[in-house]
Amino acid sequence: MALPKSLSFQRQGTGAQVLEVYLDPLCPFSAKITRSITANVLPLLVKGGRYDGKLSLIPRLYAQPFHYFGPFHIEALLVFGEQYPELFWDYLVAIFDHQEEYFTQASSSLTPSQARDKLVHLAVSILEAKGKASGPQSKLFGELRDKLENKGSPNGGNEATDGLKHSLKIGRQNGIHVTPTVLFDGIKEDSVSSSWGREEWERFLSEKLSS
Repeated sequence: MALPKSLSFQRQGTGAQVLEVYLDPLCPFSAKITRSITANVLPLLVKGGRYDGKLSLIPRLYAQPFHYFGPFHIEALLVFGEQYPELFWDYLVAIFDHQEEYFTQASSSLTPSQARDKLVHLAVSILEAKGKASGPQSKLFGELRDKLENKGSPNGGNEATDGLKHSLKIGRQNGIHVTPTVLFDGIKEDSVSSSWGREEWERFLSEKLSS
């Protein structure tokens, strides 16, 4: 349930009890549950919400190996979240809104560099839409894109590699095989469905937080 300091921006809410959701950026069902959580769970965690100070949400970014560009999405999310923690969830939602562009067939002709370029352009568009853009678009693009560039040894990573490794290790340690997978206070909750709406989420959280 813990997060290293470098990934603390992923936590939504401040409560001691924790809802964790393992999400693959290129999984349609991960997109579906993220939209449901955005509409039905996050409002309960914000200041003044029913579970403000009682519940936290941690999205665990977990790429499936058969979704080839998933790791690039996670890297982009980690770099962006570290720089703009207050907009991390906005970028996560945007990633899911554009996920079909990176499905296996649609992205078959993309290079890794092209995929990263597209992801950074999406990030810049969010900064501009939210009034967070300072300086020209090219400057914002360059600052984020540089952090995704492979550096060091011939088989080295980038500034998001350690965070990506942590996400994968946590998932493997917890035996996560499918996405989305939900945990509450560290225990898998196989009853949770990506099809849940407000009523199901409110019932589930009420039972968990009152026990």
